[in-house]
Amino acid sequence: MTMRKSWIDPLLFAGLAGLPGIFLFLRALPEEQLREWLVRWTGPFLGINATLMLLSGLLELSTITVLARRFLPGRLILLLPAFLVGGTLYTALLAPQTHRIYYDETIYLSIGQNLAQLNRAQTCHSGGETHGRFLCDFGEYNKQPNGYPFLVSLIFRLFGTSERAAFYFNNLLLGMAAMVAMLLVLPAGGTWRAGMFAAWVVVLNPQNLHWFNTTAAEPAAALTAALAVLAAFHYRRRPAVISFVLLTALTAFAVQFRPESLLLLPLIGVIVLPTAWQRPRLLVANLLLLLLLTLPLWLHVALFHAHPWGSSGKPFGLEYLADNLYVNGWHYLDNQLFPLPFTLLALFGLFRFGPRLRERWMIAGWMLLFWGVFLFFYAGSYRYGADIRYALLSALPLAILAGLGAEALFKRLIVLASASTATGTALLIALLWCAHLPFMPLARATTDEAWGARADIHYARRMVRELPPESLVLTHNPNYFQLWGVHAAQLSVAETDPNHLKQVLFPRYPGGIYMHHNFWCNVPDPVQNRFCTTVHTRFNTTIVSEFREKSYRYALYRLQPK
Repeated sequence: MTMRKSWIDPLLFAGLAGLPGIFLFLRALPEEQLREWLVRWTGPFLGINATLMLLSGLLELSTITVLARRFLPGRLILLLPAFLVGGTLYTALLAPQTHRIYYDETIYLSIGQNLAQLNRAQTCHSGGETHGRFLCDFGEYNKQPNGYPFLVSLIFRLFGTSERAAFYFNNLLLGMAAMVAMLLVLPAGGTWRAGMFAAWVVVLNPQNLHWFNTTAAEPAAALTAALAVLAAFHYRRRPAVISFVLLTALTAFAVQFRPESLLLLPLIGVIVLPTAWQRPRLLVANLLLLLLLTLPLWLHVALFHAHPWGSSGKPFGLEYLADNLYVNGWHYLDNQLFPLPFTLLALFGLFRFGPRLRERWMIAGWMLLFWGVFLFFYAGSYRYGADIRYALLSALPLAILAGLGAEALFKRLIVLASASTATGTALLIALLWCAHLPFMPLARATTDEAWGARADIHYARRMVRELPPESLVLTHNPNYFQLWGVHAAQLSVAETDPNHLKQVLFPRYPGGIYMHHNFWCNVPDPVQNRFCTTVHTRFNTTIVSEFREKSYRYALYRLQPK
């Protein structure tokens, strides 16, 4: 034992000294070199992280299975696959399958395509697939963390590059979120019945139905955060080496989905530190493992810490607090976009009598963290365009509290109405369904936000049918053409490097070079509009197809050198 400890302490000291040095060395690289390092190494780091999650999860599987069977004895264990399948199918069949945040979703898929085919964390600005192999002449590192594109890359590796497969994957995430919510009531003092009610609230949330049938990153961010919290409570219950490694790997993965996902770190710390502090060597070792697995993320944060995020002023500030507080505060109370009964059940669950009050407040803290962070963001209002997707991150812990509240209400109904447990359960499920029923038209709606961008993609699919083999499309958004198997490049090349277009690209693509008159040619943006007009002045253009949506025009032109 003495010999083993004599080796551990120097290794931990070396790690504490070495990791900051590695970070500072990489941070000191010129920006272009740092971006290239992130493009090359983000994928392998996430791959190691995912492998560690899988291995530690398999080693801990028998313990997790025993705990799950105690929580869901006998045939009740079938509730988990039932909600997995039911939640997946409900969002896939009720909500329209569409992109809702443009053009971020196609950028995520593009990065997933590049990770799957090239193992490079980039979005491609010029490239395409030839004979089943994707090649990219020029790529760019994106400002968003790469956790979700990495998951998409796994789907693309398994099933091939397919937009539809990515949609189905997000559908599956809703079923998984329902299962995780069911299990998370256990550390908060709930029974299987509270878990079932929590899973119902997850599935019946109209915003979940909307966004889990997109390819946005928020559904995966909400689910992975919940998995990390579940692992933290599991470690508190069983403080073993493997459960701590599983927690560390899940946390390292979960913080790499959105910038605010880093708020998981203080939350996980509050949950596990009282237990972890009793084994300081194990604690330090796992902290080092966490920092090592997330090294690309910290470099990413350092690279983009001053990014404007689309704001013409400060992206974060106290000046946004009042307006965002009013809108986001009423989101859970005005019964317009979220069922008010679910909120009331969550409050009932938080303040109900019974044990595990501390754990319930930890879940409430989880909800408040991911609700409150957007109050200081210039685009943090849930009514700002499609930014209601941010509500998904706080809705999942709210569902857990609502499940606890529904169970407490169930017990009172049993006493007051002298009903059987089966009758009381059926009545609570009916009440949850009645709260959801008025929101079904909302869940089915495509909504009017970003109609111009949605039409852009809709008509681009039709234009693709006009393209001959071995052709190239110049457009502002080459990502979705590349996802459909079409070679595409940034339209700006016609202005910035017309000689490359004439001398290299025209000979390379005998099927022709085409210009896509798209969304950015219609919006009042002089810089983007100029790229559209420059093509017509520098090349001979012949229209191939044209479509109109409201005041916008979408067209495909074939180019010929002048």
